Amino acid sequence: MSEDPDFELIRRCQRESGAAGEAAFRALFDLYRDRVFNLASRLLGNPADAEDVSQEAFVTVFRKLGEFRFSSRFYTWLYRVVFNLCVDHRRKSNAVLLPTTGGDSGESLLMRLADPEPDPSRTIAEGEERTQQVERALRRLSEPLRAAVVLRYMEDMPYEEIADVLGISLGTVKSRLNRAHQQLQELLERGVFGPRSDRPGAAERGAEH
Repeated sequence: MSEDPDFELIRRCQRESGAAGEAAFRALFDLYRDRVFNLASRLLGNPADAEDVSQEAFVTVFRKLGEFRFSSRFYTWLYRVVFNLCVDHRRKSNAVLLPTTGGDSGESLLMRLADPEPDPSRTIAEGEERTQQVERALRRLSEPLRAAVVLRYMEDMPYEEIADVLGISLGTVKSRLNRAHQQLQELLERGVFGPRSDRPGAAERGAEH
């Protein structure tokens, strides 16, 4: 695997002081500020909270960048910081992580889960309603399943990097995504799009780990 192109900027941050080090960190900030905000917004469902978490994430990264050992891609390390801050924010505010389906990857999730057989005659309003239905179904998932869905389908992250961000095994990532996909389908078929008589719903069964 080729070296992460961000590594040179990180080395400059670690090596340089004063204006040169600040310029290197500013370059990293400019590269990732939108992605960090989008991730926090998708996890928290609140732009104001996402902005606070984004700022805290970059402060944390600036403070800890000297500890980065180049054993993983920078953005997975950064995403782990953002995810942990979102979880901490949720715990402090007694809120839940509320992923939204905005963005291109979110639309892909919508098509796969909510609309497996697209109808070209469907109106824009009907499509928007289906998007809202998927969001409501996502909110019914446990926190571990929601996090896996956000990283895989909305951030387009490979399984190995999801495992790195969440601190779990590759097998656990696959298991969580399989359960999330099944539960979302059952929720949508059972209640969100209207009752279905051909398949009993059984979402949210069992303990998540």
